[in-house]
Amino acid sequence: MKDRIIDELRLSFDIVLSREEVLPRFRVVCPDGEWTVFVPLPDDIGERQRRMQLIYGFMAWKLATAFVMSSELVAPDCVMSAAVGRNDVLAAARPILSKPLTVAPVEWLPKEAVGDEVVALLPRGRVVLDWETEAALVRAFGSGEEFEAR
Repeated sequence: MKDRIIDELRLSFDIVLSREEVLPRFRVVCPDGEWTVFVPLPDDIGERQRRMQLIYGFMAWKLATAFVMSSELVAPDCVMSAAVGRNDVLAAARPILSKPLTVAPVEWLPKEAVGDEVVALLPRGRVVLDWETEAALVRAFGSGEEFEAR
């Protein structure tokens, strides 16, 4: 999991250096391979919860065994990645320095730095999805859709 976090922090660092926004992304580890999903998380609580429920549903649908969530934080100004697996939670950050634009070395964080709502995104045990939920997941994450999974 540490290697995945380092890879994700490197990608986020490259995005920061290109002066682009680091959109929240999920690298989901599944039996059929790894999927990357970009899901902006808005300030509107209702919409944020809807999107988090979709991410949970995607992980249940794909039988996820682990994931890495990466994003850019404003306070503190940093890029951060958190990895959640069946038996472990890891997190690291790289503070963004503005003059010159760069990032500081990786800082490993305690697992308590990862919120319970993030840890809860990885389904524990078997989850049964009805056909309506599966159809909603296809509409959200299918090819060309709002949060296309690649």
